[in-house]
Amino acid sequence: MPSPSSLGDALTKQAEILRRLGDVTVRQREALKEGRLELLQDLFREQQAAGFAAEAAEERRRRAASELAAALGCESNVSAICSRLPEQEALFLKERADAVLRQVRVLQSEMYILSSLVDENQRLNGMMAAEWRRLEGMYPSSKSGVDFKG
Repeated sequence: MPSPSSLGDALTKQAEILRRLGDVTVRQREALKEGRLELLQDLFREQQAAGFAAEAAEERRRRAASELAAALGCESNVSAICSRLPEQEALFLKERADAVLRQVRVLQSEMYILSSLVDENQRLNGMMAAEWRRLEGMYPSSKSGVDFKG
């Protein structure tokens, strides 16, 4: 039976999972900044698991909203559903939906920061590789007997 509390529970669970995904993203950023590549592998796996959980939570939320909206005879968005509910139940759902939106914004921000950091690292790696190639060209190991390759 569709109910505002089942949609509220789905929204609460979704916000928790998004927060967890955001936490993993922050830890990835810190590991990347600190050059802890071994930790990044574990965090990528954790991020993947949290991503799957987020997809499942979104599906549960979508299904709960659709079922409740069908029972109320309205569209399946929070504002339409809340317009058909008593004030207390509407407030309950709005608070839960706002929590999800806050977590989405935090996650988007953290992902933007991480993406920028990855781009910066890629540029730096490219510059370093170009410099090593330049140095290698200046001192070719086959002519001088000195090997700069390590």
